[in-house]
Amino acid sequence: MAKKLLLVVFALLSLNQALAQTDSLETTDNQDSVRLSIDEFTYGNHRRFLIDGSTAFRHTDIQTIPAIAFSGTIVTFMTIQHIAQLNTIWQEQGEFKFQEDGNYAFGADKLGHIFGSYFTSYMMTEGLMISGLDWETATICGTALGLSYSTYVEVMDGYGKNWGFSMSDFYADLGGATFHILQYYVPYLQNFTPKFMYFPAPWFGENHRSGSDAFIDDYSSHTLFVSVNVYNMIPDSWQKYWLPWLELSFGYAARNLCVRGDDTYWCDPTKSVECDGPYCGSPRYILALDYNLVKMLPDGPGLYNWVKQSLNHIKMPSPAIEFGPTTRFHIVYPFKLDIGIKL
Repeated sequence: MAKKLLLVVFALLSLNQALAQTDSLETTDNQDSVRLSIDEFTYGNHRRFLIDGSTAFRHTDIQTIPAIAFSGTIVTFMTIQHIAQLNTIWQEQGEFKFQEDGNYAFGADKLGHIFGSYFTSYMMTEGLMISGLDWETATICGTALGLSYSTYVEVMDGYGKNWGFSMSDFYADLGGATFHILQYYVPYLQNFTPKFMYFPAPWFGENHRSGSDAFIDDYSSHTLFVSVNVYNMIPDSWQKYWLPWLELSFGYAARNLCVRGDDTYWCDPTKSVECDGPYCGSPRYILALDYNLVKMLPDGPGLYNWVKQSLNHIKMPSPAIEFGPTTRFHIVYPFKLDIGIKL
């Protein structure tokens, strides 16, 4: 998942230089008629930014240089990634097969697929809008590209000797892409933002997933959240008592993941784990405070505004309550500057 996210991040950041070479992004007398107004181009009732700080075109108007730069960068990085994964996780291939893994990683990987497909769709949409597509068209096409890329990964997994095409993974990818496009047509859903957190598990006293090769599949170090924009959802008369940038996040993690009965995997007997068939782990449920970076941080240059908007999909450490084998009050989740209470 992380490789997928880095791919599209690099692709969009590379456009910043190309954008400086076109005058279509400069402010003109008829800007309001060409582009959406600031009040029209919003997410969760706050301003949304393109990578150059502008708003989306009101009608599709292809920008040649940004479109070529975006397309070329995407193709280049996808080619590089494909070759790299053919030499790693897809190195041993066989006949295409389906292989279901619904209880694998106690569902942590499924939430990762949802977030990965959602965020890839978001980044693709951003690239298409800066290339000149109008907001709706870019959302539809960007979501289709995000889901297509996720499906391509699943198909390649289907040919992997130690892998298989997982229908539950595909449904999770579909769910993430669907939520992304629904946020455009049902703006109320913009009050719910999927977020991802990664810190190596040993940093907060847990184990890496046994058998993981990289942080991409170290699900024991991942936490997936959905952040709720409380300010938008409470009555107007209550809003003066709530900070506009303060949100609540609901999270899930599966720590100390392992497989029993296989010499290549092991379960740490000092950790409290539950087992479902061969898969073992420690599910955790988290309620945390969160920050809306777009509202909390001051506005600045165009690229800076877009970066803080995109980083708002990454969950930052914050006070939290974690429910699991131990109910734990974290001062800064996931780190154990906390008070633990054994149940």
